[in-house]
Amino acid sequence: MKKQFKKIYIEISNICNLKCPFCSKTNRKKLAMTAQEFSAILKQVKEYSDYIYLHVKGEPIIHPQFMEILSIAAANNIKVNITTNGVDINKVKEGLLNCPAIHQVNISLHSLVCLSANEKDKYLDDIYEFIDNVSHLKSFFVSLRLWIKNEELNKYILNYLEMKLAKKIIIGDKSIIDNVYISSDEEFVWPSMDLPYLSDVGRCLGTRDQIAILTNGDVVPCCLDAEGIIKFGNIFDESLTNILAKPRFLEMKKGFENGKIVEELCQKCSYRLRFEKN
Repeated sequence: MKKQFKKIYIEISNICNLKCPFCSKTNRKKLAMTAQEFSAILKQVKEYSDYIYLHVKGEPIIHPQFMEILSIAAANNIKVNITTNGVDINKVKEGLLNCPAIHQVNISLHSLVCLSANEKDKYLDDIYEFIDNVSHLKSFFVSLRLWIKNEELNKYILNYLEMKLAKKIIIGDKSIIDNVYISSDEEFVWPSMDLPYLSDVGRCLGTRDQIAILTNGDVVPCCLDAEGIIKFGNIFDESLTNILAKPRFLEMKKGFENGKIVEELCQKCSYRLRFEKN
């Protein structure tokens, strides 16, 4: 039976080990979800989607109970997508490679901007070793993300990969090696109430294909509502079923289905314009 959402984001931590310039700062309290809280959420979430994404803010792989969280997902037959800066990929590599729950690991290579010259080389060496292992095992996929406009940085990364792989890399190819591909996209602006109004006409995938659950349990429409501006409810206080039946959620979903943007934050979000192009 088809489930309501294609994916549900679960932010297991909003704590990060880097301060990348392209990532907006959060004013929320620094918090890491416990494995028990994650398990309780998953019991509800699995009725609504087969895929979870450990992402919104924060770095998931530095979570102190990261491997336990993956084990919980595997026990619930949920497929996991992880977005990471990759700095500590070596510390969890064996666990990731042997976890049956992993569907895809997204590595934000543009995090390289935060590293020193010496750290850059070790970082790329660790990433290459990881994708080489993945390519041989073929148990999940890796997306190497180049999502910022920094030609010098992107050239540096591509030159490194071309040297290691002994092949020319063309952005847009299906894969650079088995189960590993490069994702190139435009840099985006995190939506904020401080941004100018754009329009109240358009569509988006929030509430229709996805929702997100923040570390404190707040349920929001998508992974870009990182400050919890559009809060439908808290999954630690009430069931997800009740939250998704609330007027605010239903009005927002109906609005997107009919090309109407009802929430002020969404009226100021430029990321949703990408869906109108498609």
